[in-house]
Amino acid sequence: MAHGSHEKLNRPVAVKNVATRLVKTEPSKTCNLVRKFKELARRELWTKEDPGRKVDWADDRVWEKIKKEGCYHQADEMLVSCGTVTVDQADSTRPMVLVVYNKNIGIYQLPKGRKNFDEGYPEAALRETSEETGVAVQPLRLRFGSRSTPPRLVPVQTTARVKYGLEDKLTGITEALNKESIGSNPDPATGAWRHIYWFAAKPLGDTRRDESRMTEEEDRNKFSTFWFSEAEAVSRLKLDDEKFMVRITFAYIRNMTASDWASNYEQEE
Repeated sequence: MAHGSHEKLNRPVAVKNVATRLVKTEPSKTCNLVRKFKELARRELWTKEDPGRKVDWADDRVWEKIKKEGCYHQADEMLVSCGTVTVDQADSTRPMVLVVYNKNIGIYQLPKGRKNFDEGYPEAALRETSEETGVAVQPLRLRFGSRSTPPRLVPVQTTARVKYGLEDKLTGITEALNKESIGSNPDPATGAWRHIYWFAAKPLGDTRRDESRMTEEEDRNKFSTFWFSEAEAVSRLKLDDEKFMVRITFAYIRNMTASDWASNYEQEE
C-alpha cells in the first residue's frame, strides 16, 4: 500500500470458536459489550470484532491517532499508590468496610499509600492498610471480569486448586474468582501522574486497631479507624473515586454464590 493511502485492504477474517464468546457478532450492526453492573460502568467498551469499530492497522490515520493520543512519562513523573476496600464478614448479611478518618484534613478515606521499591501492588495495598488502620488484612477473592490473562503453562486446575475460566477472545476479559485489582484512578495531587490501584481485602484475625502495626507515629496521630456499612461508608467518604470502589466491591460481593464462598474457604485451608 502506498504511503498516505487510506484505502482499506481486504483481508481474510479468522473464524473463532463461538463457544468461548460472551457476545456473538452480528456483521450487519454494531455489537455492544454486554456488561454486568451497568449502573457502575465508567467507560464504553466494545468487542474486538465489532464491525463498527474494527481497526485497520494498514490505515495511516490509525497510527496518527495513536501518536496524537499517546501519553509518555518518566519514572519521576509518576506516582503509584495502592489501597484496599477491606470488608469484614463479606459473606454475611452485615458486611462492614474499613475506613480511616484523616484528622489533618478532616475527611474520611479508604486506606492507601505509596508503593515501596521491589514491592508488588497487592503487597503494597495490604501493607499500607495495616499501617494506616492498625488492622492486619489479607486478599479477598471475588468473582469479576479482569483483563489479566489466565496462566497458560499450567493446567486449568493447579496444585493450589485455583480455577480460572477461559478468556473471552472477543473481549479479552476473563471472569473468575481472583485477587486482581478491582480498579484504579489517576489523582494529580502532587503534579505527578498518580495512579491508585485498589484491591479487595478482609481482616486477618482481629478487627480491632492495634497500633503496634502502625509503624509511623505520624499515622498513629493522623488516622482514626472505623468499620462502616456500605451505605454509611459511601455517605461519609469525601472522594467520588473511593465511593465508587466501595460500591463496585459490594456489587462483586453480592454477585458471589455459595459455591464461590466455599471455594474461598477451601483455598484458605
